[in-house]
Amino acid sequence: MDLSRQRARTRQAILDAAAAQWSCDPTVGLGDIAAAAGVGRATIHRYFSDRQVLHAALITDSWMTLRAAIEHAGPATDSALEVIQRIITAMVHAGDRMSFLFTTTEGTPSEADAGIARDVDELILAEIERGQREGALDSAVPARWIELMIWSTVYTGLRAAADGLVPRHGVDELIRRTLHRAVSEQPK
Repeated sequence: MDLSRQRARTRQAILDAAAAQWSCDPTVGLGDIAAAAGVGRATIHRYFSDRQVLHAALITDSWMTLRAAIEHAGPATDSALEVIQRIITAMVHAGDRMSFLFTTTEGTPSEADAGIARDVDELILAEIERGQREGALDSAVPARWIELMIWSTVYTGLRAAADGLVPRHGVDELIRRTLHRAVSEQPK
């Protein structure tokens, strides 16, 4: 086995475990993260010198994961509404990463992550603006407003699933339904 691939998998397992743990409780220690990743605490320190370094790496990795998920949703393919629905599904499926970003950054990326976050915003805004041009989304509502509603509703859906209010598998449909009724072009 290629050692670099094994190292990459171990690093990813640590990041995934940290996202799962810190999205629920930002005070969880490295020992709990190590246990969740199936590695020893010393292994975490081989990859990340301390908690702060792991935290910063997870923020960047979460933004990159989110961008990749949104790109995978196929911007500029199909109707804008269909693409936005796939973006919402991608955001929900990136649940731990999304929840971690919401609780850690409160929606404001660090200077180091600003470029990735801007890419994410631009991808979402482009589809919203296309939806407005296509007549599927209300053009009287600012595109940025709709984007903020998407972020807020995804947060609400993930929080509701974490609290047991709704099953995780039904969150994206509730989000789509909520947003559709709020920002779709309504007949006059």
